[in-house]
Amino acid sequence: MLRTTEIPSLLQRKVARARSFQRARQSMIHTEIVLLLLLVAGFAQWPRAAFAHGYEAPPAEFSAAACYGLVQAAGRPIAWARWEKHLSLSETRAAPFRPNTPPWVIDLVKGWVEDAYQWRATDEQIHQWAAELGSVEDLPSVDTLSVHERIAIWMRRIGRLCDEAEVRVGTSANLAGRDFRSEQ
Repeated sequence: MLRTTEIPSLLQRKVARARSFQRARQSMIHTEIVLLLLLVAGFAQWPRAAFAHGYEAPPAEFSAAACYGLVQAAGRPIAWARWEKHLSLSETRAAPFRPNTPPWVIDLVKGWVEDAYQWRATDEQIHQWAAELGSVEDLPSVDTLSVHERIAIWMRRIGRLCDEAEVRVGTSANLAGRDFRSEQ
């Protein structure tokens, strides 16, 4: 038989063990949450506002390869500002350029910003985009384009400019009114 003094002692040990288990469980949950947040922050891709904040300086002279790099480095942030963040034209224009940015980069980026806010997709552009990707079946209409489809079509549009011989230092990159339907 148990003595009466042993009962409170057993009860106290059980309560202490339960509390210890509860604290350990909470500590583990907090640790898991912190690790998850650190992991997400580590893998998160924070969009840049403009190429001006890019990682590498573009070359001083225009080349098609440098232009294609600029499409990726500046085009995506412009598209993000326009279609995903819904920034105004003036807010997107206000992104500063790094010191010593070549004039051809400034001209192209400024033109692309203007174009992003003026451009509207057409069914013909959707068809061309799909043909470039290899399938023209089951195409969305202009009204049903997702944000990412709209961005992809626009970025292909500005990428085509890199092949044009008229792109030189000091020329305007304003694409408004240009028709790229005939280009392959």
